[in-house]
Amino acid sequence: MGAWGHGIRQDDFVCDVIGVFDDLLKVGKSVAEATKEMKSRFSAEIKNTDDGPLFWIALADAQWTYGGLEAQVLQRVQDDFDSGRGLERWTEDKHAFARRQDAIGKFISRISESNPRPKKPPKVVVRAPKFAPGDCLSIRLESGQYAAALVLAADHSNLEYGKNLIVVLDYLGPDRPTIQVFGDRKWLVRTHHSWNHAIDLAWYQPLGFRSEKDRIQTAGKIEILDSDPKESNSYCGWAGIGEQVVYQREWDANLK
Repeated sequence: MGAWGHGIRQDDFVCDVIGVFDDLLKVGKSVAEATKEMKSRFSAEIKNTDDGPLFWIALADAQWTYGGLEAQVLQRVQDDFDSGRGLERWTEDKHAFARRQDAIGKFISRISESNPRPKKPPKVVVRAPKFAPGDCLSIRLESGQYAAALVLAADHSNLEYGKNLIVVLDYLGPDRPTIQVFGDRKWLVRTHHSWNHAIDLAWYQPLGFRSEKDRIQTAGKIEILDSDPKESNSYCGWAGIGEQVVYQREWDANLK
């Protein structure tokens, strides 16, 4: 059902609606303007017997959070609750049904009073990719050895979540990798455990970089080729970048 609990925000669809509302405020929309756009954007879901009541709950929560709850939105939530709309999915379990009823009842009671501390509209936090295509990264590992990685792309399409496509190279040594290491383009192919010859290729976002920046340095720059990888379905954190080469070396040593 997309819900992992009985609480108002313990539902995927509710969280999605509130997330879209927040995004509209970030680009400068007022609560009223965001509300109008939300009703248009979610017009199909509003008509759905399951999603409709959830939409109004999410909209009411978002409006109240920012001090702009409309009387008609509150009334819609109250009417749905009184008629039992949106509660059908909970009726198979009496205990779950009771807890959901209680959660919505308390929610309505809370938002029926003006928010004493409305939040300010959120602002866009720009998080640009940390590196440019062609940057050669020297990575100091926990062991004191060095790994190498090449930045293949920088994606700026989402201002708040810029990202870099990075491929780790098959290099592990006591010294920082030379520019030749990057030019050779020997990608790290993982055969250990269940990796099934997958290249160590992933997207990295700026979050978490600050705590790792002292061990990741730019060692130079090379040209990106048309034959280089262009995409990955994986996302990784900076704390683990380069460590796969250690695991691969240990795996290979055990096979001998």
